[in-house]
Amino acid sequence: MGQWVWDANHESRGFVVKGPASGSDIWAAFGALFPLDSPIRWWPSIEGPALDIQWSDLATMTLGLDAQVELPGSPDNVGPLIHVMERLLGDEGCPWDRQQTSQSLLRYLLDESYEAAEALVAHDMDAFQAELGDVLLQVVFHSALLSDTQLQHVATLEVDKLVRRHPHVFGQVRVANAEAVKDQWENLKAEEVHPDSQASWVYPSLVMAKRLGKTGMIPKTPVFQAVLDFMQVYIANDAGTLEDILADAAWAIAEVGRQHHLDAEWALWRRLLSLNLPSGEV
Repeated sequence: MGQWVWDANHESRGFVVKGPASGSDIWAAFGALFPLDSPIRWWPSIEGPALDIQWSDLATMTLGLDAQVELPGSPDNVGPLIHVMERLLGDEGCPWDRQQTSQSLLRYLLDESYEAAEALVAHDMDAFQAELGDVLLQVVFHSALLSDTQLQHVATLEVDKLVRRHPHVFGQVRVANAEAVKDQWENLKAEEVHPDSQASWVYPSLVMAKRLGKTGMIPKTPVFQAVLDFMQVYIANDAGTLEDILADAAWAIAEVGRQHHLDAEWALWRRLLSLNLPSGEV
């Protein structure tokens, strides 16, 4: 019915439907995918100027032989999601979304991944699909904050990597089994050039705090020292196994955070992030 277009000047980046075509047929196929007030462009004649109309107007229109209309975005794949994200980040978009940065969204990128994993482990496939959508939103959101073409670039990089690391599928290499594929993947990965700056703090916060403690890096605050001293006394009194004591203490901290509407995990993450640790620090 149409084709996705992207011209060299980036003046047109929508899904173009050329006439003759019935607007009601187009609406029946794609109507529910975009907000009713989404702006679209209509050319009554291919030689004439484009007119700005709304997505809802299309349902009652008929495209002539040399007419065409440009939809808000590609109705295939993640096109509608990209369009909605552009609206949210636009001048008349959502104030909360517009003030976000890749760093401020970091917790949500992780949270949504955990929630998808939770649904999968629970064998709740309906919830799993919904949570995968939330993970996809994070990819689209982060990409949109970089640039309006970044999602295409992100996808292209991933395609190139998958092709490069699967020469047994896209090349002439032969492998014996899945274990050989895994070894091949690691070998090819090792041959690639990776950025020198790789932050080591992107672990769960307690794991990262433990790693920093091994280097002697601990907070010099009264709260940290008071809690540490109390824990040492409690452990010395043999109040239970060390693992149980640590578990209950960590749980108690999480509960205090809950009572004050804060996330203890994220609070520690923010503290670690503020350290700006160079690569190789831990």
